[in-house]
Amino acid sequence: MLPNKRLLPWISAIGLLLAALGPSPAGSAERQPIPLSVLPLKLLDTSNEPTDQSAQHAARLARMADSLAIDLTRSGLFQATVVSADRLLKNCPSGEAECLLRAAREEGAELIFVGVVHKSSTLILQLWARLVDARTGRDILARDLNFRGDTDEAWQRAETFLVAQIRDAVAPAR
Repeated sequence: MLPNKRLLPWISAIGLLLAALGPSPAGSAERQPIPLSVLPLKLLDTSNEPTDQSAQHAARLARMADSLAIDLTRSGLFQATVVSADRLLKNCPSGEAECLLRAAREEGAELIFVGVVHKSSTLILQLWARLVDARTGRDILARDLNFRGDTDEAWQRAETFLVAQIRDAVAPAR
C-alpha cells in the first residue's frame, strides 16, 4: 500500500533526518588527538641585568610549558604532556637531538615541542618555538615570537598567542 501523497514530503524529511543522524563511514572514524611531548623550555638571558631573576624565570618557564600542554590538549588536536627535566636528563644526558627523538617516540609521542626564550633586555624577549616530527626530526612548525615585558602577564600572552599559532597551523592539515 502506497502512503498518502500528502505524507510523502514528511516521510522524505524524516528519512533524510535519520540518515543525517545515523553513523556515516566518513564521520565514524573521528580523528584522535596527536600525542605531543612538551620538552622543558630553556632560557637564554643575555640582558646582563644586575638582579638575579633565575627563580622567577624557572617558574615562568615551567608555567609556560604546563600551560602549553594544557591549552594544546584543550584544543582537541593534541594529547600533550610535559616531559620533566629530570626524566629528560635521565633518558638523554647528552641532550642530543637523536636521543630526544627516540625518548619521545618511546613515550608514544608523534610530535615534540621545543622552545627557547631569549631575554635580550629588560623589556624584549623572543620565543623560538618548534614543533618537530618525532619520527623524522623535521620541523612541522617553526615560530619566532617577540614579546615585550618580563612579567607573568607578558609570558602568558605569548603562550596564548603561540597556542593559537600552533592550532591554526596544524588544524588545516588534519
